[in-house]
Amino acid sequence: MPRIIILLAVASALALLGIGTYFVFTAGPVAVSVGPTPTFVLATSTISESTDAFDIDAEYPQFGMSAIDTQIRTAYEEAIAELKAQPVVPHGESAAKNSFFGRFDKTYSGPDIISAELILSQYTGGAHPSTIFAGVAFDRTTGKRLELSDALALIGKNITDVSASSTQILTHDLGEGFMFPEGANTNPENFSSFVVSADMVTFIFQQYQVAPYAAGPQRVSFLRVR
Repeated sequence: MPRIIILLAVASALALLGIGTYFVFTAGPVAVSVGPTPTFVLATSTISESTDAFDIDAEYPQFGMSAIDTQIRTAYEEAIAELKAQPVVPHGESAAKNSFFGRFDKTYSGPDIISAELILSQYTGGAHPSTIFAGVAFDRTTGKRLELSDALALIGKNITDVSASSTQILTHDLGEGFMFPEGANTNPENFSSFVVSADMVTFIFQQYQVAPYAAGPQRVSFLRVR
């Protein structure tokens, strides 16, 4: 699939972060209170469904805050609904069934921010699945999703600084011949996927965005100053 089509699909999928007869299960505690400040404990919910037309196997994090948990759950539900809307592979063809595989990584629950990397992978034929690595971060008090401007404020840099540093790091790591510089230029969409930890903000570059598919997603981290 041409790289420009992949990047448009990425932008569309990230914009959704904002039903069927599947099974949803939540495991683990939701929250406990320690003194006057609640400490949120990660729980894992799953969505699993298998039919003649598709397979769905998803796990996603829940933090015990309705405003945040709903946004995360909706991202997975919308991706699954998109899969179910795809044409069914005709019987007798050798291609595998349509499928959705969802996981998460790099969860962080701090005093000010809750963050996670959502991994949304859809297969509807072709050489390999299309996978989105969606970094999301939320203000723990309000549940509002952090925007790029918030990420830049956390690291005390503007987008020109971040673009220049990212391009330099990625070119060093990938090699100049394998780096797609337009994927890390100052277009804000290039930095729309990020996760936050106690001391870092990490920007995630999708497959095909700054390097060939075989190189996988790329990440560049910056120290937090606040």
